[in-house]
Amino acid sequence: MRRIVDILVVDDSEEDALLTLDALRNAAPDVAALRLIDGEQALQYICATHGYAGRPPGLPKLVLLDMHMPGMDGVAVLQALRARPDTRDLPVVLWSSSSNQLLIEQGLAAGASAYHAKPTALDAYRAEIETIVQRWLHDASAAEVEPSKRSA
Repeated sequence: MRRIVDILVVDDSEEDALLTLDALRNAAPDVAALRLIDGEQALQYICATHGYAGRPPGLPKLVLLDMHMPGMDGVAVLQALRARPDTRDLPVVLWSSSSNQLLIEQGLAAGASAYHAKPTALDAYRAEIETIVQRWLHDASAAEVEPSKRSA
């Protein structure tokens, strides 16, 4: 039987996705991560429809969701997830290169568990991923969103 995905990385940027997956392998080699390229794929995977019905049972422990994607953006994905009883409490961290406060507030209002800006320096990028992994996968208090941790 296939192993359930711990972290679902949803990012249309090949470069950012590769950096994120590499940082995840370094920060948490025991964590299973899967990358999807857009919001529609993310919803199909999470809701186990349209080609993903064979995925392992259960939800990922965390979704790292890019804010800007073609088609369905991060806010639309969040709204869809929060509208479903089975995914309403799924931890979703917006992981975006934007530091626009209005967009951050929009994402948090749509139901993001937190917002983290993607750093431009490689060491900082890896450190930020380590922080996310520690907070959302290894910290027992991750079930509760702390307002001070919600924005970068």
